[in-house]
Amino acid sequence: MRVAGPYVGPVVDSLWWRGVAGVLALVLPSACGSDPVPGTPRAVPSVVTTTSAEPPPKRVGTYGPGDCLAIVDNAFQPVGCEREHEAEVVLSDHLPHGFPADFPPVGTTISPTCRTALAAYLAGPDAEATRLEHRVLWPTREQWAAGERWFACAMLERGPDNKAATRTGSLKGALSAGLGALRRCYAGEPLDEPARVVPCDQPHRSEAVPGVVRLGSHTDPVPSYRTMMELSLAPCTRAVEAYLGGSRPGVTAHSVMPAPEYWSSGATYAVCYAISAEPVTGTLGAR
Repeated sequence: MRVAGPYVGPVVDSLWWRGVAGVLALVLPSACGSDPVPGTPRAVPSVVTTTSAEPPPKRVGTYGPGDCLAIVDNAFQPVGCEREHEAEVVLSDHLPHGFPADFPPVGTTISPTCRTALAAYLAGPDAEATRLEHRVLWPTREQWAAGERWFACAMLERGPDNKAATRTGSLKGALSAGLGALRRCYAGEPLDEPARVVPCDQPHRSEAVPGVVRLGSHTDPVPSYRTMMELSLAPCTRAVEAYLGGSRPGVTAHSVMPAPEYWSSGATYAVCYAISAEPVTGTLGAR
């Protein structure tokens, strides 16, 4: 068994948050364990965007669930989802009672709520295995001074250059049929520095598979690296074998675990990866 050491993910471009009423919630720091999975794969469903006749979700503050936001002059501007945009709001709500009054706020205590909201909005449990990441948005300084106390959870897609990718259309329900085109792939391995996220139809060696592994609650003490590895490695090996439809020479199963300092923000899941010794184009699970 080959075990990798601690890993800190790439720094997100400051455009994601500079000058916007929001803060960076998570930058994918992790550690990694692996076991060989030497395959005949099964087909992978494509992303399906669903619509719903549900009543309008609760809207609090400037943004509401389903709003699409474009970055214009380093600020988020609501636009129709049919237009190009970088972000989509999945939840807005009042800040909890007793939240610190200092500005700017700190998003750590809100991040677990945003993670849960993201999974519910996407209608799938494996958001951590996609290129989507959440950000916490706040009132502006002027709104804060006027007494507004709300937050919004927005999702953005990490592009190949580690900037926010643009898209058209809503992602509501996008994981109801599996990871599809939102699957996270790396040109190399997750431990590479810098780790470069690429679309899976481009040459890559690492790709996330369905079945993230919950390692505990953000309110629990942070498990040791060894404990996280023991909890995640066997499930990830099984997940990769299921994804491939068996074992395949030259493919390794990895469990990529959260860095301890991000545990309290809700980074409590290990993500399972299939890593190929040689670059591939298209997903390993679709061959």
